[in-house]
Amino acid sequence: MSATRTPSVQDLAAELGVVDALLFRRLSTSTWAHLGGFGRGRGWAGVVDVTEAQDPLLAQVPLHPGGVHRFTYPEVGRVVGPYYAVGGALVRVSHDVVVLLGNPTSALTPVASEHALRQLAAALDASVEDVAPSKRLADELEVLHAVRAITTGTAQDLVGILQHVVDVAVESLSCEVGLLRDGAGRTVVTSSWSGVHVGDPRVGAPLDNLEERAAGGSLCIQDTDSESLLAPLGREQGVRSLLVLSIPAPVGGILVLAHTSAAPRGFTTLCQQLGRQVADAAGVVAHTAALREELRTAVDEQARAARCDPLTGLGNRLAWDESLVSAQEAVDAGRCVTVLTLDVDGLKHVNDTCGHEAGDKLLQRCADVLRDHGRHDDVCVRLGGDEFAVLMPHAGPFAERRLATLSDRLGGVTSCQRTVAASIGMATAYPGGRVADAAREADAAMYAAKRVRRAKAVKHPQDVAPAQATAVAR
Repeated sequence: MSATRTPSVQDLAAELGVVDALLFRRLSTSTWAHLGGFGRGRGWAGVVDVTEAQDPLLAQVPLHPGGVHRFTYPEVGRVVGPYYAVGGALVRVSHDVVVLLGNPTSALTPVASEHALRQLAAALDASVEDVAPSKRLADELEVLHAVRAITTGTAQDLVGILQHVVDVAVESLSCEVGLLRDGAGRTVVTSSWSGVHVGDPRVGAPLDNLEERAAGGSLCIQDTDSESLLAPLGREQGVRSLLVLSIPAPVGGILVLAHTSAAPRGFTTLCQQLGRQVADAAGVVAHTAALREELRTAVDEQARAARCDPLTGLGNRLAWDESLVSAQEAVDAGRCVTVLTLDVDGLKHVNDTCGHEAGDKLLQRCADVLRDHGRHDDVCVRLGGDEFAVLMPHAGPFAERRLATLSDRLGGVTSCQRTVAASIGMATAYPGGRVADAAREADAAMYAAKRVRRAKAVKHPQDVAPAQATAVAR
């Protein structure tokens, strides 16, 4: 005759409709520590501490060993600490041990009598010992892994760093929603929950409120049912719990993580510790990224300043020389490049008669003409003194029209205090040619135009037209 097999804890739990079991041992008069169990109880061993002040259901724990308090909610809700369920029971095994048995989707089965629940709780108490050192080590490694993931991200810009931080935090804490807003107001969002959308303009108001409540530290809201939170981070949008973490100065701001109705639960002690470490690491990497961006900006500004004529705001000789190299590459690739050179006529006379300030304004007006009649892909520079130049990625009729327009705007016998006159030369480098040769030919054409103009001004000043000449570099 075969011996009757004693049902295992898992067998008995399945019969009673128990999915999760969490065994708590008393630490003090009002504080209980979770040691182990199955389902959620296994993974959360050693990382959930609850108090009667924060968990009113603990007040319902029977006073005497063997007592059972059953509960059933109309929908999934918070029971104790971070644990959410629809149905379950609190069983007092001894003065110092309480077992929480729960089902996150339904009530317990009809056969879940008080006797059966006591039997399951006692069996669990007999099988659970103190949290193993290996479990505590695994929890510590989980924190270290998250911090390492934060500090080894590949993003280079500050916004990319912030997005990486949110992504790591959401993955590490198994959340559906993560938001980060730094002290400068830059906001990034990661969301797999339909109630919270990336780019939702409404997030500013609840973030303001949560940052004020966190007050430079942290805030854990285990159940949004008891809170009046603004959309889109409220209960109506399906957000069930929130962890708010201040980011250290000098970056500042907050990191907000949320569990939703997709998988309702709160935040364990480990999750809160992990979140704190992630926020602290975020402060370091974000500050480093901010310093790197400041340095990059300073370098870029210095580079722009080194290539800018301070009087006119156009490019300078260095910008011109670099543009000639790029233009030659374009010609070698089969495109045309046209060079215009300009020389302001009468600048010395204006300087001598009206002062150098008037001469400076004359040069600035010439620069304005070039900007007003240029295109975004033109390169306009002041080479020095009264000389200007333009590189245009065009040839043929278009270049001729540009020459005619500039000649009309810069016409006149000579410059005076309020009018700019200039001699202009133009040359085009076609595929197979050299841009440097075109620049020399444009210079030669410009000086030839200047000589013709001066000669006509001496003989027939009333007939002098805008001076222009063209050449083609082949």
